[in-house]
Amino acid sequence: MDEYDRQAKRRSENRARQRQLARQRRAALDSEWQVGMPPAEAAAAPSTPMPRALRWLFSSRSPVAKLTGLAAVAVLVFFIGSYMLSGRIFPNVYAMGVALGDMTPAEAEAALLAKWETEVYIDLTVDGEIIAQATPEQLGLSVDVAAMAEQAKAAGMAGIPFGMDIAPAVIIDYAKAQSYLLNLTEIVYVLPYESGYRWTGTDLVTVRGREGKHLDTSLSLERLLADLPGVVLRQQFELQTIPLAPVVMDSSPFLEEAYAFLHDGIQMQGYDPYTHERLFWQIDQRTAAEWLAAGENGVVVRPDIFTDYITGINQLLVNSDRARYIDERLALEKMQDALDTNNPDVIMRVHYLPQPYFVEQKDTGFRIGRKNGIPYELIAQANPTVDWGVLVVGQEIQIPSRDELLPIDPVPHKRIIVDIESQWLVAFENDRMIFSWGISSGRETAPTYPGIFQILSHSEVAYGGSFALCDEVGTNCDQWEMAWFMGVYAVIPGLMNGFHGAVLLPNGGYLGGGGVYEPTTYGCIMSLDANARSLYDWAEQGTIVEILSEEFEPESELGRLALQYISSIDTSYRPTSA
Repeated sequence: MDEYDRQAKRRSENRARQRQLARQRRAALDSEWQVGMPPAEAAAAPSTPMPRALRWLFSSRSPVAKLTGLAAVAVLVFFIGSYMLSGRIFPNVYAMGVALGDMTPAEAEAALLAKWETEVYIDLTVDGEIIAQATPEQLGLSVDVAAMAEQAKAAGMAGIPFGMDIAPAVIIDYAKAQSYLLNLTEIVYVLPYESGYRWTGTDLVTVRGREGKHLDTSLSLERLLADLPGVVLRQQFELQTIPLAPVVMDSSPFLEEAYAFLHDGIQMQGYDPYTHERLFWQIDQRTAAEWLAAGENGVVVRPDIFTDYITGINQLLVNSDRARYIDERLALEKMQDALDTNNPDVIMRVHYLPQPYFVEQKDTGFRIGRKNGIPYELIAQANPTVDWGVLVVGQEIQIPSRDELLPIDPVPHKRIIVDIESQWLVAFENDRMIFSWGISSGRETAPTYPGIFQILSHSEVAYGGSFALCDEVGTNCDQWEMAWFMGVYAVIPGLMNGFHGAVLLPNGGYLGGGGVYEPTTYGCIMSLDANARSLYDWAEQGTIVEILSEEFEPESELGRLALQYISSIDTSYRPTSA
């Protein structure tokens, strides 16, 4: 190699070393250059990476680029400074869906509180189905908006550019939340479906039981406490429940029993003991099958479905002019009795609600009682604030339920009619007259109550007494004896009026001389002794007694038929024996 070639090679190696040194210097500047420091100081200063934009700005040789960069830095510094000096929240910060950017903490508090009070509702669900909607206050929840606003301000520029959400600062009043959930118990409760039956064409088939559920308040509160912010953000809370297993899952062992009861359908009757009216409901096989379930020892009536049916009947009865109804509990007992005895004919008693009465001219408490067929004593008990000595026309009086006078199950096929005006008795069985004779009712000082009652007791011999039977010197006031006594209504506790035969007085004589000519008794209804025994043997307890008077007209068709019959016969004939 000549000298020329050796010099060219050295020049090439020098240029390569210079390029390598330049790269090393730029690398040193990238890692160690401190803005505002001379290179010597920068070399001694701790190593801090320099932002690429600033590195470009200070290393660029273009004046325009440097000016543009300086302007951008100035805008950024101004932007940050303006938010810091004004105390406002940086953009892209949210809480409960409210954009808090550009707000002061006070403004953020007001916005969050407005959202909480007007737009936040919690859907309460069971198995994903909404059963109720509550405000946070109802559920015992409150929110610390001041703490949330402070967190939003402290977030600084963390929301730029992708946004930042502040979690709700929720506080719970445990007792209030517990109280609210307890009030949902009935709404959540689902009765287990006991295995039962349904018709498929002409075949009765079994239906398996299904689980029910009830609210688990403790576990629900535990889940609520564990996820308060999440519940508020979702505006939904799934309640926790406990499953309830049916008693019997398979009803096939009692299929034949159910079929025998349902085969011909069910005939339900409502019996009104006051009007002697019968209300009929023919129940089809499909509906009746829905009422039945399998119990542990046989077929039983489903209380919920059956009483729902009775409730539908009552909506019609209560809205009638008489305000009547069927007692759901008693009706359920009747249906179960019919099922136990395989008797598809079910008779349910019709009951009456209390009714208002408006005072008329010449009314007294005693007269109001006789007009309504309710003893005055019961009316007075139902109206404890009424001054019975000063009644005003148009004044409202509450008439208690007539059912107080019929405390036991009525006998629908028997009825006794007594007419005080004619002093006559007529009795019916299966709507056919079987007895007719004269009687003696209560005298003017101790009148017999008109109204609709029933036979409540039987005693072959009963005892009574009255100071009216004492002699002038106050002796001979022993008790009298009444044969074939049947109690009908209480005059006072422990003292009943009713039917009886001959009354043996303390002096050995008989009340009324043993005859029945006119009102003679002290409130009872007296028949000749032989007649009284016939009535005693025939009238079972529960038999309805309709006592008519000038003030109280008949309510039943049999009562009207009895008066028509009595008006057609000679009631003056009064034998002394029968």
